[in-house]
Amino acid sequence: MDFENRLKGIVNTLPKTKILLIDGSDNRSIEAANKLAEFSNLEITLLVENDDKIETKANVVNMNKDANKLELLAQKYVELRKGKEDIEAARKALSTRPFYAMMLLATGEIDGVVGGLNYSTADILRAAFKAIGPKPGIKTISSVMIMHKEEKLYFFSDISVNPKPDLNGLVDIANNAAEFAKAFIDEPKVAFLSFSTSGSAVTPETKLVADATVEFNKTYQGTKAIGEVQLDAAVNEGVRKSKYKGESFAGEANVLVFPDLGAGNIGYKIAQRFGGFGAIGPIITGVKKPVNDLSRGSLTDDVVNTVLITAIQANNKE
Repeated sequence: MDFENRLKGIVNTLPKTKILLIDGSDNRSIEAANKLAEFSNLEITLLVENDDKIETKANVVNMNKDANKLELLAQKYVELRKGKEDIEAARKALSTRPFYAMMLLATGEIDGVVGGLNYSTADILRAAFKAIGPKPGIKTISSVMIMHKEEKLYFFSDISVNPKPDLNGLVDIANNAAEFAKAFIDEPKVAFLSFSTSGSAVTPETKLVADATVEFNKTYQGTKAIGEVQLDAAVNEGVRKSKYKGESFAGEANVLVFPDLGAGNIGYKIAQRFGGFGAIGPIITGVKKPVNDLSRGSLTDDVVNTVLITAIQANNKE
């Protein structure tokens, strides 16, 4: 079974879940909401800024229609920010769709947020950082790209958030990715990637990756990670036996942690364009409640798949 059908199968088992689309007036969001009507357990809300007629079975919320609610959300935002922003700053923030959506999520009116068709990643993440924040014990919010092809399934991280993570950042990225992957695979097998395997090259960059692997393994409760390791050794056990000196799991790694954003972003696009892999994401990980960012070039089916992932995250209490 291909991944997209597996995804639908998982979603069909979920309880009632409410997902909001920030770009509610974009035709791609409207078309996605109509496609998602096949899932009786998903309640989709389109966030808009006026009362223009939209042909949809989804809920439609005009954020500018209820001034009292806007003021209430602004006050709650000030409370969340604990003195870092005053009521005027809150009102200004809540006049934008990303912040309005995040406050609906923060107050429990919805279970997850998807947006970015008309907003930058920075717009979406800034609102998520301020209104939602990271999970307890996590300081680094990161992203995962789900790479799928026939029966093959990999999780690439980080591919859109942290340009040059430090040791603790890499550990958080790996934890975020592994915990997310548990919703789809029985055993996340993490590999910390580098251009070196087991000290074949010694530089500050390779040492950072090796040290991050050690730190990750001190606290992670699942299968211990390998690293620092080159990609071929990570996904081919035979190559790994000839190059990697540390203890290892059987089979191939399925959670690939890249040393920096350049490697991760280029890596997933190579797999997608040259390898024919489907790419779903970026999925934001490490946030207390599910928030996901769409590329401004996303197609309707990209929106659909991201909503399905978000619904699964909303019901995954890891």
